[in-house]
Formats: sequence, C-alpha cells, structure tokens
Amino acid sequence: MTGWYATTIIVMSLVLVAWTCILFLTRRAPDLVLAFGGVLLELLLLGFVIGGIVQMVGSDRDFARAEFVGYLITCLAILPAAFLWARGEKSRAGLAVVAVVFLVLPILILRVQQVWAGNNVQ
Repeated sequence: MTGWYATTIIVMSLVLVAWTCILFLTRRAPDLVLAFGGVLLELLLLGFVIGGIVQMVGSDRDFARAEFVGYLITCLAILPAAFLWARGEKSRAGLAVVAVVFLVLPILILRVQQVWAGNNVQ
C-alpha cells in the first residue's frame, strides 16, 4: 500500500488543489482541466481501492481490516460527493468544497498506509 502509486495519487491531488485555488481566487468557474483531473484521480483511486482489497484478502497480517476498508471506501466516495455538491452550489463555495476534498485525499491515503502498516493511532 505504499510506493509510487500512492505517491502519484497524493501529488496529483495536491496539483489539483493548487489549480482549484487558482480558479477560486480568480473567480472563475470550474473548467475542463479540473473535471478531467478529477476523473483521472477517481480512476487512480479506484485502482488503489481494488489493489488494497486484493492485498488485504491475500494477507494474513494482523491489522484493522474494517477500518482499512472504511478508509478505502471513503477515498473512493468523497470526490464524487464533492463534485456533486459543487455542481449544485453555483457560488464559489462549491469550488472551495472541491479544494478541501483534494486536500483531504492525501491525508486519507496516508491513513490507509498507516492502517495497512498496523500503526493505528488511537
């Protein structure tokens, strides 16, 4: 659950945070770059979730499996929810929600890695 794939997701999410903030500060509407980036990131997250579940099923390691799956599902569900919210919210607040979600995704990825490693922070 570590390595270049997770790093790619984190970097892409942070780049999209920067782009979303630029759109927000310049009072521009969400554009195709943001939409395409969101779709690409969601596809990467889908691969991350599938890979995580496959690794979990094939592992006999002792870690919090329910928490692990919960974080994986959250990673996958949070981005579409943010885009639906932004689509319904025509003000800049919708764009801010998307920016916050792009910021939360790297934290979720890191948390998935911590749970996988067995370093549960209570």
